Amino acid sequence: MQNSTKNKIIIFDVDGVLFKGHFLVHLSGNLGFLIYIRTILLCILFNLGKLPFHTFIKKVYSFFSNVPVEQAKKVYEKIPLIRNAKETIEILRNHGYLVILVSSGVPDFIVKDLAKRLGANNGYGISTGITDGKLSGEIFGNLIMDGGKAALVEEELQRNNLSWQDAIVLVDDRNNLDILKKSDISIGVNAQYSVRKQADYLIDSKNLSELLDILDIANAHTYKTLFSGMRKQFAHFWYQELRRKLLHIIIALVPVFSQFMFATTLLVLFSLMMVYLISESLRINGFSFPMFGIITKSSIRKREERGIAFGPVTLILGAAFSILLFPKEIAITVIWIVAFSDAAATLVGKSIGNFRIPYNRQKSVEGSLAALIVAILCGCVYLPIVPALIAAFTACFIESLPLRAFDNLLMPVGTGLVLLCFGYL
Repeated sequence: MQNSTKNKIIIFDVDGVLFKGHFLVHLSGNLGFLIYIRTILLCILFNLGKLPFHTFIKKVYSFFSNVPVEQAKKVYEKIPLIRNAKETIEILRNHGYLVILVSSGVPDFIVKDLAKRLGANNGYGISTGITDGKLSGEIFGNLIMDGGKAALVEEELQRNNLSWQDAIVLVDDRNNLDILKKSDISIGVNAQYSVRKQADYLIDSKNLSELLDILDIANAHTYKTLFSGMRKQFAHFWYQELRRKLLHIIIALVPVFSQFMFATTLLVLFSLMMVYLISESLRINGFSFPMFGIITKSSIRKREERGIAFGPVTLILGAAFSILLFPKEIAITVIWIVAFSDAAATLVGKSIGNFRIPYNRQKSVEGSLAALIVAILCGCVYLPIVPALIAAFTACFIESLPLRAFDNLLMPVGTGLVLLCFGYL
């Protein structure tokens, strides 16, 4: 996307976008366990769509009655910001963008201070009642009402002779869907699923400088300081692919362990699958499962960011069905093929793959040939040469099909069934 010569306005939500986490949660955690739990429960009800936003925000702020303003400020000052926030906003301002912070959950005096810290043009938050230097627990203003944020943005647009076609918004949750839909460019930052499926772009790196790449305004110096150059991006791509294929290769241990601990192996596989699905559900809603979430988030591809990445699920199911359905020799062979030949296809195809397969332009002839060679080697360990060749050609044909993540399931199961049909027991 090319940057327009006309000035544009960039609207940043604060909670979950600039703040790592949410001000309400940070403050409630500072006020005791009971208030913290009540706030978390209300957040869950709001995120599930069971509680209107204005009801949710009023209830939470009622917990903050008699909290000193200075205490709220100290909590705010300790909230970590997304990486490169100040540097990115400075570059945006230098390129003629108006930068506005708008929050329906953070007090106005805090948002204005944050705007000053980051060098934004202005900041708007909710109006809070203050009595004798303490929060009264009451909140006011249009920002807490339905459509309030959109109305405020429209006022800002009119003030600067701009329209929604000049607006770029960075948001994270469903409270911002109205401005997301009206804006010219919408960007989800560690976004919940409702935003994730509708946003034009996604930033899940916890690094705001990725916005510069999206807007195509980063110069060579910017890339050097914030992105560490194209070399780093290229290295990240390969580290990502190697992490993905390492997960594939680890599945080769399943038939080994199943020979000694069959029930335990199945239990571990299905337990890992459930933990992974929980982790993915949290990821697509802007959260991260401890430790596990970091591994999965660092391994997913761009096309998988908007929903659950089912590759590991089908990989586990493929291995589990193989040891359940097939004799030992077939189970080991088909699991090893999916573990090693798929990795070979990806690494060779992305390195030197120039000739595309006609029925699947995402795959290369070179990658499929590499997969075939590795599959034959895997088959020859436990099978005679003819069944090994049948298994290899079957698996590689399935791998070459446009099945996306389902090849992890269909490769081992399909290959095993073909071997059974040919009478190999």
